[in-house]
Amino acid sequence: MKKLVFILLFTIHLFGVNILILNSYSPTLKWTSIQTHTLIDKLEQNVKNLNLYVECMNTKQFRPTPKRYKNYISYLKNKYNKLEFDIVIITDDNALNFVRMYKNESIFKKAKIFFEGINNLSLANKLDKSIYAGVFEKKNPLSNLEIAKKIKPNLKTVYVVSDASTSGNKTIKEYKNAFKQIKNINFIYLNSANIDFIIKMIKNYEKDSVLMLLTFGSMHNNNYNNTINMPKVPQMLSKYYNNPILVHADIYANIPHTNIVGGDCTDAKQQATLNTNKVFEYLNGKKMENIGFTLKGANEIYLNVKNLQKFGVNAYKLNIKDAIYVNKPTSFYEIYKIQIISTIVIIILILIFIIILAHKNREINQLNKHLKEEIKKEIKANRKKEQILFQQSKLAAMGEMIGAIAHQWRQPLNALSLNIQLLVDDYLDNKIDKKYLENFESKQIEIIQFMSKTIDDFRNFFSQDKEKINFSLKESVEEVIKLIDKQLQDHNIKIELISDTSEVRGYKNEFKQVILNLINNAKDAIVENHILNGKIEIIIKNNTIFVRDNGGGIPEKIKERIFEPYFTTKDQGKGTGIGLYMSKIIIEEHLGGSLSFKNTNSGTEFIIDLKEMK
Repeated sequence: MKKLVFILLFTIHLFGVNILILNSYSPTLKWTSIQTHTLIDKLEQNVKNLNLYVECMNTKQFRPTPKRYKNYISYLKNKYNKLEFDIVIITDDNALNFVRMYKNESIFKKAKIFFEGINNLSLANKLDKSIYAGVFEKKNPLSNLEIAKKIKPNLKTVYVVSDASTSGNKTIKEYKNAFKQIKNINFIYLNSANIDFIIKMIKNYEKDSVLMLLTFGSMHNNNYNNTINMPKVPQMLSKYYNNPILVHADIYANIPHTNIVGGDCTDAKQQATLNTNKVFEYLNGKKMENIGFTLKGANEIYLNVKNLQKFGVNAYKLNIKDAIYVNKPTSFYEIYKIQIISTIVIIILILIFIIILAHKNREINQLNKHLKEEIKKEIKANRKKEQILFQQSKLAAMGEMIGAIAHQWRQPLNALSLNIQLLVDDYLDNKIDKKYLENFESKQIEIIQFMSKTIDDFRNFFSQDKEKINFSLKESVEEVIKLIDKQLQDHNIKIELISDTSEVRGYKNEFKQVILNLINNAKDAIVENHILNGKIEIIIKNNTIFVRDNGGGIPEKIKERIFEPYFTTKDQGKGTGIGLYMSKIIIEEHLGGSLSFKNTNSGTEFIIDLKEMK
């Protein structure tokens, strides 16, 4: 047996350990989210060669049935058909019941099972300790009753409320067993998923009473509509029940706009920590039989300071050892007022700038439409019309670039939004200190500086050339690619630049506008012809620039017209038909070169010849 364990552990260390985290509930449930993130963080920090997978059964929304279990095991086997898990980490009862039912399936057969959040305490005497180890979720009803007596010294009635779910039934049974010997208090058990029924039963509540809210993730109203969002349940109850409410899970201790005062709570993070410690013991060679089960040690007492004040109770004078105090009088806003205001101001400025960009984009579109009508009438009259055309081309390019900025900004804006949301969560988890804030401020400034650099690049691209300068062809092309590379990536288009050190004297920004036009035309051809692996290649050699694509080429019947003003093959509103016309004007009249093209086997090649400008 020792040799078999040694061989298994040696194989895991050599080829990597396959671990599946299987959650009973949805990842949007805060309890599950805390468990999962704690497990992932600790496993990634401590396990080498880790292959980690996460699945969620969402059994609060989709109640377990034999058919659903059968469909779910089929889903897992199809998804992981060539994989056998070494370890399966389970959160809460339904996932454990599921794995026990299908333990002999190939994906689970050799796996050791580590669990947490299990309410069915009888399994401690049934599970095979050579296969199973973990943390049972042992509630402490008597401890919660003692807390209730401290808050309500004349306590006469306790309403015990649950939602009739699998976990709820087990928990309310656990509370009944704990309270059955107590004679001087009236315990009223309300085990129903119907919130309207619960409200009806507590409306005329006893004065010297408390309410113990056990599980409430499956509650609905009389109409049996969708399940009520969990934080809303205690908020609804608090409208009708104006006495203290105790809970037994840490994530419910500080739900706003409720009468929750705390309680002896199971702690999601603590359970996950204890469970991963058992996984590490196993991976370090300890036998499963010697790892065993944990029935105590995963609970903490939480006290909601402000809500207790509503009932005339000073949380700090309850003399409860090692209590965790939440919802303290000093507000988060008061502590971090400057940082919060700074963040809000930055976000408002960003939103204002986005609105301005959108407005300018609409103005540009309207201006383009107007200019197109005017230029059609006057293009043959005088040189001024040509200047208007040049400006229109520049504005069209500006519209393209605004799209590029939107692409460049999407990810940092999402990052800013997520970081601000996480700031509140981390405060609730007591993670925020001076070092945290300095790190938070540094990260947000870095994101904003990246966005500012994008705007600087945009402004420099469209600054007016006043005189000719010497400039590098390679650097100019690289600056254009930098601005639109994200748009090309979104269409799975690769762009490659091969260049010597050619330099010319002329108008740099006008040359960059030509390159932008040619790249955008290549991109449009690739997208419109549904080329899966689009590619644009730019070669600079001896002051000649070759721009090639695999977009399918230019049809023979229109080859003679592509440099005409207003000629376009695009749908109405998608192209102005002046990009190539102005590109030819810029290259041949402003830069003294030539612009031509030819079809290749897979697409089109445009040739810009600037040899006369050496």
